[in-house]
Amino acid sequence: MKTARYAPPRRPRTHDFAPLVSAVRLHLCALAEAPEVRARHVAALLAFTPTAERVGHGMRIRFDDGPTALWLTQTIAHKDVELIEVGGDGGIVGVSNPQIVLGRYGFRDGRWVFGQGPAAAMGISRGAVHAAASFNRQGMKIACPNAPVMLTLTAVLSRLGIRAKPTDGEPRAAVRPGDVPEALRRLGIAAVGAQYRRLRENTAEDPS
Repeated sequence: MKTARYAPPRRPRTHDFAPLVSAVRLHLCALAEAPEVRARHVAALLAFTPTAERVGHGMRIRFDDGPTALWLTQTIAHKDVELIEVGGDGGIVGVSNPQIVLGRYGFRDGRWVFGQGPAAAMGISRGAVHAAASFNRQGMKIACPNAPVMLTLTAVLSRLGIRAKPTDGEPRAAVRPGDVPEALRRLGIAAVGAQYRRLRENTAEDPS
């Protein structure tokens, strides 16, 4: 009688999409932007970052990406903006008098006013992706603070020709995998779109 050999269960080939998020952020930090686009980029970055909190009369924003924390500090370049901490695992930016410092970016009484027009649409879309995009084989999803913001973001993305749909459950704007490279191209980071395409092509589905 032959003894059957133990065969470990087949595991699907997977690929880590985390480096893609880092690449998106680095490319967005490096973009040359018109002032009106940059202002909305900053506003949406802060509005879509869930770890922005009020501390006394100031604001403290914790990023899980160090270069983004450094970029924000240098972009605002104000005496009341401080890079408190930065490293490989992220960074913390402190803002004193946020009502004054961030007012020119659309911060009004504790909420963000983004504005309208093509420049605003580009800046808002870049800031939202910068802050809250995630990627996998199913596409790109942008986590939103709440459902109304999710609906606003999907409308803003559509103005750039980016097809996104609101999701059920957690508020997220979702872009289908086949549309992700073109979406990133429209945001000015085509190289990252090509990287996503390669990652997806090299990742196999679970055969089970």
